[in-house]
Amino acid sequence: MAQHQLTEDDYAHVADWATWPGYSEADRIAIEYAEKFAIDHLSLDDAWFARARQHFTDEQLHGMGLMIGCWIAGGRLQTIFDVHLSCPLVL
Repeated sequence: MAQHQLTEDDYAHVADWATWPGYSEADRIAIEYAEKFAIDHLSLDDAWFARARQHFTDEQLHGMGLMIGCWIAGGRLQTIFDVHLSCPLVL
């Protein structure tokens, strides 16, 4: 069973992850990881990983990195093949 159930507020405040009080510090690290991985992966330096390791193990960070990479790749592949237009997904 998941330790933390996501709410509509969790999704609604992703853009202001750094300041929204509803996220824990571990949540902020995970969101920052995804954002940096997607748009500025070279900024994931030793200092960033030192902060991240205060909340996650190397195994967890590796697993998150794999998942983030898969979701980014999947989204880009869908865009390339225009799948999002021919097969809409309603959440």
